[in-house]
Amino acid sequence: MSVCGTGMGNAALLLRSLGHQIMGADQNVYPPMSDQLSAAGVEILPGYDAERLQKLNPDLVVIGNVNSRGNPEVEWLLSSRSIPFASLPEALNRFVLSKRRNVVVCGTHGKTTTSTLTAYLLREAGKEPGWLIGGVPQDLPRRAHAGEEAAHL
Repeated sequence: MSVCGTGMGNAALLLRSLGHQIMGADQNVYPPMSDQLSAAGVEILPGYDAERLQKLNPDLVVIGNVNSRGNPEVEWLLSSRSIPFASLPEALNRFVLSKRRNVVVCGTHGKTTTSTLTAYLLREAGKEPGWLIGGVPQDLPRRAHAGEEAAHL
């Protein structure tokens, strides 16, 4: 849900690169994120529709932080409990972070710059880091990359 947001879109690209089939719904679909998702094979569904979600019956729904009570898909997921759902941090931990050594950058200002610099410097040092950048990095080939699992570092 909210697949075209900066965090959700980049996470979708990251999970797609790991081989997961990804589709997502959003009411705000526009470039550049929509173009990047489409180019990666991520189907974008317009708006939020509980009936459509029920028919699709995905293995997991990742709920973006902009989605809350009142959203028809959120309400259906909470009431039916027939499809598993997770937050973005929970999904990232499950599919990416738990298999890797992590450097997590947080704070109010400078996260995108610091994350980009960290990934760039690790690559220049011959490592194979993964990253999830909240903006458009100029010195990395893409916004999200899985990197190596912990056993390979």
